[in-house]
Amino acid sequence: MAAKLIEKLTAIVGAANVVPEPEARRQYANDQYWYAIAAAAAGQPLSRPDVAVKPTTPQQVAQIVRVANELSVPITPWGGGSGVQGAANADRSGIVIDLRAMNRIREIDLKSLLCVVDAGMTCRDFEAELNQQGLSFTHYPASTEWATIGGSIAARGSGVLSSKYGKIEDHVLSIEFVTPTGELITTPSVPRHAAGPELTQLLIGSEGTLGIVTAASVKLRALPKKRVFGAFAFENIRDGIEAGRRIMVSGLRPPVMRLYDHHAASHSLARAVEVELHTPTMILMFDGEYPELVELEAKIAFDICRECKGKDLPSKIAETWWERRYVFYYPPYAPELPSIWGTVDVVSDFKVIEAVYHATTEAMRAACPPEYGLQLNTHLSHWYEWGSMVYARMKIPKGPANLAEAKALHDQVFYAGVEASMKAGAVLNDHHGVGMRLAPYMKAQYGEGMLALSRIKKGLDPNNILCPGKLELTPELV
Repeated sequence: MAAKLIEKLTAIVGAANVVPEPEARRQYANDQYWYAIAAAAAGQPLSRPDVAVKPTTPQQVAQIVRVANELSVPITPWGGGSGVQGAANADRSGIVIDLRAMNRIREIDLKSLLCVVDAGMTCRDFEAELNQQGLSFTHYPASTEWATIGGSIAARGSGVLSSKYGKIEDHVLSIEFVTPTGELITTPSVPRHAAGPELTQLLIGSEGTLGIVTAASVKLRALPKKRVFGAFAFENIRDGIEAGRRIMVSGLRPPVMRLYDHHAASHSLARAVEVELHTPTMILMFDGEYPELVELEAKIAFDICRECKGKDLPSKIAETWWERRYVFYYPPYAPELPSIWGTVDVVSDFKVIEAVYHATTEAMRAACPPEYGLQLNTHLSHWYEWGSMVYARMKIPKGPANLAEAKALHDQVFYAGVEASMKAGAVLNDHHGVGMRLAPYMKAQYGEGMLALSRIKKGLDPNNILCPGKLELTPELV
């Protein structure tokens, strides 16, 4: 079977674009899910592809999918491998489709400010090319150096400017994708239509289970002419949340509004901006093409912060954060083995968001034995007109040397936070996706809705080829 598979793939993409085992298992051993990294380091990788293939056209992707159906071989799409939940791991073996060779801008419509871009292009490279023309995508994920357009779409990702410009689903007008049976489809050119259900949004967030995104039509914007920064200290997290709530429900839209609890403010934020901080801290940034409007929006928002007992801090704090916004994801800020780390990011409406914050953080602290010295830094970084999210970033500086014991400790702390947040009224995840890490909680989140999702999976993927087992979809039981 392996020889026949490689022969057929080689005929499609050429020998130079086929990576056989064991090299495929080395190159695609893990994404950035902590346990996938730890397992690979221990010689027990979760991702075990039999072969990897690097198509250069959507038609080649469609041909590969048809071959996989013919030979009953699973497929796992691969973007930048930067996901933190385990979605990109080929845990059922089979084919990894690496889409990064499909990495060009196909077309820019300067009248409509629309762009058709290949799924394999990284967010960083896309933004850099646009900036040269005075344009911006405004989707700035923390993993921008590695994350691809297709990966962002598959995981329903977010970026640091989301409170004004939206998450990835708000940027996408239509997609080109390959179905699980190998047809190449382009969805209607705009999402605001009454021509039946919105197929584009079904694919966004499906993590490769319902189709492989090969390109997207996305919105662009002109680079802003003005940015205004502000920073405020609050005595407690409640006052900061109330300030954020008032800003969002009033129609103001700061691209950046991040509220750090006192742990995060005094540790990760203070370290990054090189200022001593001790209480919950909010940083804000407003931008736009009309400087007078930007300044007015900022003034109103800053006044709201003061009305909610916020104390003015130097705006330089927010400016420095903006300049260094990616440092949190590189050493020495980013954790490395033998640490254990992970982020519980959940989302809810304003009615319960404070309760979610307390329930999540308290449960995670209580779940970790004191001798492991849990570090938990939490902030609210993506805001909506109806609510916000809690981003509880945990780190255990040194976990058990034994992989099984380390995973048990990770699960004990991480899932305590997940369960407490859902019990308090939160939705399972805001922008990191589900992957392998959160799949066991899909039934709790969707209930009988999982049957409907599994029926959709069965209808689109009758042979269960794309990412079998992911998202806890069970088409074989339908």
